Amino acid sequence: MPRSRGVAIQELPWRDWPLTDQKLWSHAVSDGDPFSNAGAARLSKVTLDARWHAWRRFLGFLAREEPLALHLAPAERLNAERIRAFTSYLARTNAARSLADHITRLYGAAHMMMPERDWTWLRDITGRLHAAVPKSTVSAPVITSIPVLKLGLELMIESQPLEGGKLTESIAAGYRNGLMIALLAFIPLRAKNCLGLEIGRHLVREQDEWFIIIPRSETKTRTPIEFAVPEILNEYLELYLEVIRPWLQRGRAGDALWLSRQAEGALSHQTFGRVLARLSSEHLGLRLSPHDLRDAAATTWAIAKPSQIAVSKDLLAHNDLRTTTRHYNRARGIEASRAQARLIAELRKRRTRC
Repeated sequence: MPRSRGVAIQELPWRDWPLTDQKLWSHAVSDGDPFSNAGAARLSKVTLDARWHAWRRFLGFLAREEPLALHLAPAERLNAERIRAFTSYLARTNAARSLADHITRLYGAAHMMMPERDWTWLRDITGRLHAAVPKSTVSAPVITSIPVLKLGLELMIESQPLEGGKLTESIAAGYRNGLMIALLAFIPLRAKNCLGLEIGRHLVREQDEWFIIIPRSETKTRTPIEFAVPEILNEYLELYLEVIRPWLQRGRAGDALWLSRQAEGALSHQTFGRVLARLSSEHLGLRLSPHDLRDAAATTWAIAKPSQIAVSKDLLAHNDLRTTTRHYNRARGIEASRAQARLIAELRKRRTRC
């Protein structure tokens, strides 16, 4: 049953969805006729995931603000008045562009689940919201990997489970978030690859070292990735694997490295984006996106070692115009990740001495 009014709800878990919504979503994403109006079979997993979370967020809003509306038929429930209230609710914590994107994804979910309905009015609202987004005149934040790593380490230290102490969702999620951020400071993977990491397939151990290995078929540039996890993170990673992750997993099957607090398994792109934006705003005074962490790595080399800026190219797994062998590409990735670890250690020592 939906939670009572007054309890903060971001997204309504699948188990609490109205039965009609569950059936509509399941039908829309089933392996049915690919020529159906909904066209879910032609959508990418990222798009489907975004629409899924948009619908969950709308249901979560209703569970908090108007729980009786969950008993209405979905098409009746989704009207202009509730969209206006939902938009006002989102505007409290979202910038104009994020708000417009969210309502666009909600429109996509509605059209996919109920393709026979006329959703022109909702599409027009999304158009007006996008038109109202202020033109950006501010450059992206300039940040290096040093404060990113500091943030990650602080979060893990704050969430370090006490020996014999009881784990909670906030402790487990805080530690997971810290490890992700710290790892991305050293190894700035694209969000899709980071969130798709699986134990034993992408994260592997060889003797005393951990490696992240991603085949070319799973990378944007079709460049295979092999990075060495820096030694400073080994103990943190092992604590996560031995204590934190099993608690988050709660007996569920699956090898995903980064697990959600909810029952769905792997952490989603949308959830991590929101978490990173909130934590970076609170601790660094900058609202960072996952892509900003990749920019931070390149900025670190541009500022500290401009003569070696090419290292960042290997670190970011960008395309190389030269003809190289598979083994050479992977060797460069390992060396780049180790060079990043050495540079960060050097810069941290400089700050300590200052």
